[in-house]
Amino acid sequence: MDFGNTLKTLRETNHVTQGQLAKFLRVSRPTIAGYETKNHQPDFERLIKIAEYFHVSIDYLIKGTALEDRTPIKENTINQEVMASYQRLSIESKQDVLRYIRLLELRDKEAKR
Repeated sequence: MDFGNTLKTLRETNHVTQGQLAKFLRVSRPTIAGYETKNHQPDFERLIKIAEYFHVSIDYLIKGTALEDRTPIKENTINQEVMASYQRLSIESKQDVLRYIRLLELRDKEAKR
């Protein structure tokens, strides 16, 4: 699978329109269409943003290997990403995160019963 097909598949699987992705990347919708159909390639910065947006590796975007073939993300990497994201939040959003964590803990506790 080439980059254009991989991008289109990711976008459609995640119910994201070309316009939504274009807005996120700060490009025009026809630019996204060009990525998907005309073999246009994003610059490195946008490639990184696309990978982050869809939570896939750049390698996956370029090679198009099956999602299940990807190496699982290590817990340490997840912890670092969560902490970095948490640090950027407002105090109100941090409080919401803590409430949500408590809710998830309750759900997990109930699931173990």
